[in-house]
Amino acid sequence: MPEIFNVFPLTIYVDKVNNYEIYKEDFYKLYPKYDYVENERSNTVSEGQVDPLIHLEPTLNPLFTEIGNHVRSYIHDTLKFRDIFNITFTKTWLSRMKDCKEIPLHIHSTSHISFAYYLNVPPNSHKLTFHNPHCSNSLFKTSTCEKSIPDMNMVKEFNPLNSNTFFLHPEEGCIVCFPSSVVHGTESVVSDFKGERLAIVGDITLMLKEEYLHFCNGYIDQKYWRQF
Repeated sequence: MPEIFNVFPLTIYVDKVNNYEIYKEDFYKLYPKYDYVENERSNTVSEGQVDPLIHLEPTLNPLFTEIGNHVRSYIHDTLKFRDIFNITFTKTWLSRMKDCKEIPLHIHSTSHISFAYYLNVPPNSHKLTFHNPHCSNSLFKTSTCEKSIPDMNMVKEFNPLNSNTFFLHPEEGCIVCFPSSVVHGTESVVSDFKGERLAIVGDITLMLKEEYLHFCNGYIDQKYWRQF
């Protein structure tokens, strides 16, 4: 019998946030401050027009405390990293869909963990997609790409071993955490989407706790940084 070793996975964390109805109500009181005009520069996200600093809102401290706890669960309980990091929110902004426009594939290059917290999710909202551009099991570069004509696809059955794409249909009140370096985006699921899919998305940098400054890898606290 052959030995099979499945290695190098991508692990995505999804969970329901407690009291999400209250957090939704709290944010909508602030929504006018973070609203933006949709144009070529800022269409599906607020990042191009409004400062990405939602995490600094005092009334949202309970929400971001809970998000931080979910990130800790992802890092410690799922990925099995030691408890040596402080969870540092560096950027937070809005992701919004009012029609069939999509967020193109991208990464977040300046952080370790990224998250999306879904405030409002109407029916038929866009799906969240993840892509692996280095899927070694593809054999041929496009062999595992989904085709509109099924019988033209090389793959008989899609599974975690041969697929280079994955998608979620997030529910309202859910948080999704994933490595910032993974390629991701959104895709519409209907041609006539109505309503407003709204999420707070953000980046988290892992900073070494004070007692771990001797580590060779990892960022030390900003209070030790110096600008010239």
